[in-house]
Amino acid sequence: MKNHPIYLILVVVFFCSCASTKVLDNSKIKELVTLQRFTIESDIAQPMATIGLSKLQNSGILGVGNSSGNISLIGNSNFLNIKGDSISSYLPYYGERQSNVGYGSNNGGIEFEGLIKNYETEWNAKKQYYTITFKAKSNNEWFDVRMNLYPNLKSYVTLNSASRTGITYIGNVSALPEDE
Repeated sequence: MKNHPIYLILVVVFFCSCASTKVLDNSKIKELVTLQRFTIESDIAQPMATIGLSKLQNSGILGVGNSSGNISLIGNSNFLNIKGDSISSYLPYYGERQSNVGYGSNNGGIEFEGLIKNYETEWNAKKQYYTITFKAKSNNEWFDVRMNLYPNLKSYVTLNSASRTGITYIGNVSALPEDE
């Protein structure tokens, strides 16, 4: 008889955990992905951990609340726009560049402006998100781009290049205004 409260608690926990695995309404994100007309503003940059970034963290230059693997972008202008088969962006870059990077940019950010190649979308029904992959060019550098877009309009954008260490941006996706 002493075990009844424990069983009751286990049953309540079981039903609460089952109730939290509901399917989200994905109609808004489906519309944005289908129309290929959306913008992403990132709140966090997550550069690949390197010795150089660890040294920056130890120096205190990254600011309060930031670490070498998690940098706040709140208050920093950034965007990534998809409009049909075109992309435009400005994303601040934190990481290491390799010696084979060409000239032609006066800052360290990633600025896409032009057409995208190999655009593919896939809906993961089990985990409830869209994956979008494509290639885009920033100055003389090609990037492999992978986006995960969720029904709650959260986004994870990962950029990989042969010339820089990889970086992920976490933010929010919304409809691109009609005038853009």
